[in-house]
Amino acid sequence: MNSISERAQKLIFDREFANSELTMHEDHPRVKWLKEFSEYAAEQKLCGEVAECGVFRGNFAYYINKYFFKHTLYLFDTFEGFNAVDIKTEKSLDDPDFESGRFGEDRSHKAFRGTNEKYVLSKMPYPQKCVIKKGYFPETAKDIKEKFCFVNLDMDLYQPMLEGLRYFYPCMKGGGGGVILMHDFFNNDLPGVKKAVVDFEQEAGFKLAKMPIGDGCSLAVINL
Repeated sequence: MNSISERAQKLIFDREFANSELTMHEDHPRVKWLKEFSEYAAEQKLCGEVAECGVFRGNFAYYINKYFFKHTLYLFDTFEGFNAVDIKTEKSLDDPDFESGRFGEDRSHKAFRGTNEKYVLSKMPYPQKCVIKKGYFPETAKDIKEKFCFVNLDMDLYQPMLEGLRYFYPCMKGGGGGVILMHDFFNNDLPGVKKAVVDFEQEAGFKLAKMPIGDGCSLAVINL
């Protein structure tokens, strides 16, 4: 791959991420859903903390922190882009939708690198309520004993999304329940997200209670 094509790909990624940052506002369907769910969680006295796995620049984490301001927000991310092992696993699934999408053809290792912990924390309205967990998930969650009432899984790839369900779904029991948001479930470029849900259901031996939230992208997994 020559330097011109690499530069072109970087510009495309940067433009897409800049656009997503501009469009993540309070009228965004996902943000509106989050606000309403936070109000519902408070009314129902759902116990537990909140988390996001796959933080990138903190655009959605900002709203989690804003609306769940009484809760500790755990922020899980490598802050260095995709893990090479997870990319290898994704490619082994041999799904043409992934290979032909914007993360295929060896473009994955260039994504999600333009961020760091300090930048993310600087955007948070209540940074004192945030806990950064930098590194490879689920290893970064081994020391956490919390219950959770809301988690946004936005790690894009099959293996980390499956591990997210494995870890957080049991963490909602005993606290009144909660919701795990599976971002990119309806994104054809990232078919591993849907496969993670299907495979988790097969492992668990039951169907999850789940529904779209109206943003054209995310699936809510409900655990009561």
